[in-house]
Amino acid sequence: MQKDKSEFKVNFADGFESLKIKNSKTKQTQLIDNLEASITDKPSHLEINDYNFDGFTDFAVYHTDDGMGVYTIYQIFIFNPKNKQFESLKFPSNFNPQCDMFCDIKVDKTKKTLTSSCRGGAKFHTDFWKYDKNKKLILAQTLSD
Repeated sequence: MQKDKSEFKVNFADGFESLKIKNSKTKQTQLIDNLEASITDKPSHLEINDYNFDGFTDFAVYHTDDGMGVYTIYQIFIFNPKNKQFESLKFPSNFNPQCDMFCDIKVDKTKKTLTSSCRGGAKFHTDFWKYDKNKKLILAQTLSD
């Protein structure tokens, strides 16, 4: 349920490779193809949250990585209140994060940050993402231990 009272029903389709999103207010259906599904048949899941801190409900599709299952890979979809559609949150390419995808995402509503944590070799890395004044996702900080 969005703050504008529109309600959405989200269902997996095509063996977890697509999503069908039905808007109960407009009766329109949005189809999102080419989800990043596990190649080793690990199940995909949905998580609801406000990933861009605008007050509207967004969601993510996630699954455990296909290697040793050390972390969870997220594909995030942001609600656009203008067109009442969900849009994929693109991983910014103009930054140099330690994690090359959104992994083990944590949402900090107080600091308005997303953290993405991954492992590279013997080190654990955490990227801190935030939104700039133009509502673009930017890398705020990276920590490694």
